[in-house]
Amino acid sequence: MKKIFTLLGLFLTTAVFAQFSLEKHSGEPLVDGQTDTYGVYGYGAAELDFYVNNLSTTDQIFMKIEFVSAVNDDGSGVEVCFGLCYSNLVIGTSYPPGTEVVTIEPGQNQGFPGDHIVNLSDGGGDPIEYVFRWYQVDANGTEFGDDLSITYRYDPNLGLNDLEVDAFALSTNVTQYLPVQINEQVQMTLFDLQGRRISETSLASGMHQISVGHLSSQMYLAILENDKGQRTTIKFIKR
Repeated sequence: MKKIFTLLGLFLTTAVFAQFSLEKHSGEPLVDGQTDTYGVYGYGAAELDFYVNNLSTTDQIFMKIEFVSAVNDDGSGVEVCFGLCYSNLVIGTSYPPGTEVVTIEPGQNQGFPGDHIVNLSDGGGDPIEYVFRWYQVDANGTEFGDDLSITYRYDPNLGLNDLEVDAFALSTNVTQYLPVQINEQVQMTLFDLQGRRISETSLASGMHQISVGHLSSQMYLAILENDKGQRTTIKFIKR
């Protein structure tokens, strides 16, 4: 369950390493340094929805998100919801503000499906970029461990159909090889459902048999991204 507490009076200890991962509601991992691009603005199709997963099975974690920077906007055109919703954001400010945090129980996510980032500005016809950073704090409010930064980009020159890579899988229930037809140069990154990066490979246009026989039997995500930042996600089961 999602809870917001003040840090005063919390005496739980945390580990010395960050214990969280980030993913979209679809299950697609969000990884540090990633850019997510949208060709529309406003609620709905332009929402970057997210879950923060507590990877610890024993400890609560305390999370915040920082509005790091913006291009072609001063923070008035973007909304972030993390526990509560905030607008008219201030660059360099973390949310929830002050001593408040989002507390996530062991092995859970924040439990609120409405958490998202969304651009509400047309940018005057020009692209907009926002950078956000998720990070973990201890019971005293001190940041520790690895953080995770994502760039949210609005590009009015892109339509909804321009945001995906021209690629598809011929089968998504596999044992030794994942057959993928790719019609442009891409970078393929494999993740497990905990958001851990398994491998990264550059692939040329054509038919590929991706070796997955060495992987454990479970579901994986293959994210294909071209040099324009357009992406396609393939979910597959390794038997």
